[in-house]
Amino acid sequence: MKIRILSVGNKPPQWVSESLVAYTTRIERQCSLEWIEIKSETKFDSIYQKKKEEGKKLLNHTKDTYLIALEESGRLYSSKEFSEKMSNWIENFSSITFVIGGADGLDSSVVNKSSSTLSLSRMTLPHHLVKIFLAEQLYRSFSILNNHPYHRE
Repeated sequence: MKIRILSVGNKPPQWVSESLVAYTTRIERQCSLEWIEIKSETKFDSIYQKKKEEGKKLLNHTKDTYLIALEESGRLYSSKEFSEKMSNWIENFSSITFVIGGADGLDSSVVNKSSSTLSLSRMTLPHHLVKIFLAEQLYRSFSILNNHPYHRE
């Protein structure tokens, strides 16, 4: 099983990198995890154009994978429900890709190509925290599926 996390942004601060490394190390006991960072567009005439260009770059990394767009309007899951979805995706797909948009969100071309949408919160979250939150929920999901005591109810 391969999980890929695509995101638009710039180099994260050290505390973010350290958190992502910690969760990636834990997750890689269960599957292969790859992080791909697409640089945020800096030369654009409009937000629409910026998102379009970022969307094109993101879609270059989405062949032969089950695509899940992180969207504020996406489906909300509890951790237990998310682990059940992960179990289903793992059983049915050899590759899963989560896509995190930049500061202005994802272009509609990426959302429309996605098989699922996921919301981590109805609140607007900082880009770097979304990556940490997603990594933690992936780890928690594997913990639930493996009856590991990390997750408590």
